[in-house]
Amino acid sequence: MEKKKSAFSIALKYAIITALASFIYSLIVYLLGVFTQSWVSWLSYAILLAGLIFTVKDRRDKDLGGFISFGEAFGAGFLFCIITGIFSVIFSLIMIQFIAPDMIDQILKVTQQKMMDKGMSDDQIQMAMGYTKKFLTPGWMALWVLIGTAFFGCILSLIVAAIFKKNNTTLLPPQA
Repeated sequence: MEKKKSAFSIALKYAIITALASFIYSLIVYLLGVFTQSWVSWLSYAILLAGLIFTVKDRRDKDLGGFISFGEAFGAGFLFCIITGIFSVIFSLIMIQFIAPDMIDQILKVTQQKMMDKGMSDDQIQMAMGYTKKFLTPGWMALWVLIGTAFFGCILSLIVAAIFKKNNTTLLPPQA
């Protein structure tokens, strides 16, 4: 009997590719100066989704002979998302610490301006900015990247698993 391959190798392969693609995307977005736009983060989830699809499809077609259960597909996809989240944290810290140290200040300025545009009082803005500054530290940002990737990765993995599952009907008992 052939030993079943682990999902880790495929998840790691596509996590590295996806994290590098996301990092390059982040560099481009930073250089274009649009990193404060809300649509930018949604496009990064499209990159995550693409990597997730490739992971589950490769797991099904190359490792499992064209068949994959919902649970196996979800597991491979979620593992991919967790590994990608870890790489994303590393790349985000590199980005903020070395490549774009001014990014946090620019985000804070845009955030404050949005609050002023909403008509918030100075006290409300000052209090909100205090919390915002606390959550824009490298440690908190790393935590939020991991949580966000795990949360959206879980949802996307469920969807992709439902789409790509393909049970091997030759192994099922005959229907009476």
